[in-house]
Amino acid sequence: MPIQDRDYIRGSHPPNCNCVECTNKRLKKTQGETYQKFIPNWPRFGKGSIGKRADNMGGQKAYRHRPHIPNWLIALLLMVALSVAGLVTSRFVGSFIPFCLLFGFSVFFCIEKWLSHYTRKYRFFGRIYRLILNLSALSLLGLLIWSGVLLFTQQFMQSPLIGSLIFMVELAVFIWLCRVVYRNSWRQPSMKLTVFSLICLFLIFAFAGVQPFSGYKDEAVGKITSFINTQREEAEGRSAEAKAREIERLRDLGFSDPASVVEELSTNKELKIGIEVLEKVNDIRKERGSTELQWDSELYEYSLAHAKDMAAQKRLFHSSMYEPFAENAWGGEGSKSWTAQTIVDSWMNSSMHRTWLLCPGLRHVAVGVAYSNNGMYAAWTFWRSETSLSDWWYIDSPDNPPEWWY
Repeated sequence: MPIQDRDYIRGSHPPNCNCVECTNKRLKKTQGETYQKFIPNWPRFGKGSIGKRADNMGGQKAYRHRPHIPNWLIALLLMVALSVAGLVTSRFVGSFIPFCLLFGFSVFFCIEKWLSHYTRKYRFFGRIYRLILNLSALSLLGLLIWSGVLLFTQQFMQSPLIGSLIFMVELAVFIWLCRVVYRNSWRQPSMKLTVFSLICLFLIFAFAGVQPFSGYKDEAVGKITSFINTQREEAEGRSAEAKAREIERLRDLGFSDPASVVEELSTNKELKIGIEVLEKVNDIRKERGSTELQWDSELYEYSLAHAKDMAAQKRLFHSSMYEPFAENAWGGEGSKSWTAQTIVDSWMNSSMHRTWLLCPGLRHVAVGVAYSNNGMYAAWTFWRSETSLSDWWYIDSPDNPPEWWY
């Protein structure tokens, strides 16, 4: 404990004390304005010295005692004056906020100005004072937030001008009170301890059924539960709408059981990429006036098996010419992050592969995708029966495709 604090506890002031009482005593000693009964015992001045000093001051009555007003009386008068002013203002604006602000300000100002010695001398009163400071700062912060919300929604006061003035006064008092709390930060309890204690007390009283804390708890829990349920219902509604749109999209692509496919897409990345390839090719065909293609489940089995074979062998090859189906093959090693757009662009940049994307006789296709250890392979599979000999133009003239192919 510092030496000064021990002196305060013992009831004596240290030599360098800066309280109001000690400052006044040193000032009186400097000016020579001591009480008459102490003059004979003061070694610096005797009767002759006092008379000589009075003569040097031009005959002025240097030692006339001025009336002494106690500090507590000054503080009381100031608190009464500000309280009356607050009552008058509150009656004028129709709210008790001005009275609370002025009364609280007067109390803390008087304690800091004239009565801080007692809060230093008596530790118990100092702790009570710090606790009241903390609670007042927290209450004023809550009042400031509440007033700000009502002010910006134009519900604070009958007059927006009066509401704005009161809000600015609240803000000024809050800033001043924060400075007072900072100056008293060496006292206990701290602000963190106060906030933690308030939260703990609120929770204990709320769950113990003490009113009104229990009512506040039930209301808060009800609002939180209602908010969570509302968000869950909205999320479920959005998910149901998205699922319905996805089912409709897959039905348009020719899937016989789109609902089960939607469930599978959440885990089957390869199938998702294959469907995206078909949609992108359909967009290109639509721009060129060709019929949109449909997904064929039987072709998908052949296409997926062919893609897996290529991934296992890490090379591109085609199925036998005697099979009822044919395919475009694609493969990419060195990465597993290829996209559907990459596959479509690769086929569209090849005249022979572009033939089997834009062939006007095609109606049903499927796209199988499979991953190797460090790559990805895809197969665009279609029925040979839906093509004709005229579609195999590249056999005789691979470098001269029909003009409409572009």
